[in-house]
Amino acid sequence: MINKVKLQHIVSDSDKSLNQLGKEIGVSHTTLTRIVNGDQEDMKFSTACNLADALGVDINEFREDEEDESR
Repeated sequence: MINKVKLQHIVSDSDKSLNQLGKEIGVSHTTLTRIVNGDQEDMKFSTACNLADALGVDINEFREDEEDESR
């Protein structure tokens, strides 16, 4: 699962807009907005990898911690 708060912080700390990120990773702005806002809980592994690469972070940076998953 995606930790939307972590992902939102990573995206806001980047110098890229959602539109730029979407174009870079091949995902529509709408889809990326849904992912970042938590409206879409999961994404394809390839999308997650591409997003992490575009943001310059490890893919595990926006995964939920095991403690979060147990709640």
